[in-house]
Amino acid sequence: MSGVVYNDLIDRLILYFTSDRFKDEVVTAKKQFFDEAGVIDEENQVFEMRMTQFLEWYLFSRKLKEYNLTPAVYALQVSEFETTSEERPAFESLAATRHGLFEFLKIRGDDIHIKDLWLGKKIVIRDSPINIGFSREEIFDARLIPEGEGFRFARAFCFHPGEASKYIFGEVKRLHKLESPDEEEAFMLRLLKMRYKYEQYRHLKLEYVYTNEKKLRF
Repeated sequence: MSGVVYNDLIDRLILYFTSDRFKDEVVTAKKQFFDEAGVIDEENQVFEMRMTQFLEWYLFSRKLKEYNLTPAVYALQVSEFETTSEERPAFESLAATRHGLFEFLKIRGDDIHIKDLWLGKKIVIRDSPINIGFSREEIFDARLIPEGEGFRFARAFCFHPGEASKYIFGEVKRLHKLESPDEEEAFMLRLLKMRYKYEQYRHLKLEYVYTNEKKLRF
């Protein structure tokens, strides 16, 4: 299935789960996300990507309070959200979307070779329509949609400065021992905040932004 079709299905999930029925959920989710990941002014050039990050977090990571399921999972169980038999496997793939931190390894043709830092596993994104913006020095935040034995990228990305890699690798190693997906997700949200604060406060050294020191961190 093409990435374009997945984008269309994601848009349907967004339309349904931001409707009046879920108005209170959206308000609560926005406050939680922007409190933890930081607020960006609407005039900022990355504001659109930040909203994409929020919507993917809302659909694929955050559980609806009433149902204790993510919207993407809940959509598979409620008859009001209509899908065809042909579409259902794709919606099931979206429900299994994985959020992670990745190290870029190489591009070979249209295939992107990456390493999942949480799993310590190399992954190949075959025939990827997204093949620019990657750097060996930068760790990036993204979501992978499983498709058969492979994966596709979702729409949201966040690339962290190469100089922050040492800090990120150290935290991944520390958190990996805890075996807590919630802690991992919380850390990735903090990293989003650090990334955009680093952009905002260019006069500060990177280690003053990418840090766990309470006196320095944002």
